[in-house]
Amino acid sequence: MPCLIDTNILIYALSGNVDAPVLRRIDDVIADRARYSVITRMELLGWNGHTVASRRETELLLAQLSEVALTPSIVEMVIDIRSSIAIKLPDAIIAACALAENLPLMTRNAADFKRITGLVVIDPFAV
Repeated sequence: MPCLIDTNILIYALSGNVDAPVLRRIDDVIADRARYSVITRMELLGWNGHTVASRRETELLLAQLSEVALTPSIVEMVIDIRSSIAIKLPDAIIAACALAENLPLMTRNAADFKRITGLVVIDPFAV
């Protein structure tokens, strides 16, 4: 099933520091036309700890996926979300991208998104 993938899930995929069944679930979603928010690209590639090799590996992973850009309707959704619940701006953007694309969100931080109406959250660690 296609999903929107949160930044933390892509970090786990890149690190490989998870149990094999969890990594398999993540890899299956990545292989199944996964999408990510533009904020995820900013978070991943903006990390100042990258080596040349790790940045290239991250770019190659993102190239396998489709990016959801910020559109005026997504911006309005972010405003609606943030005006109704306390949530960090990056998380609101990621949630709005998932809602706009009618996709479940795969994240390790399910609690951060639980109060967003209509958002389906998948935690590959809890399956």
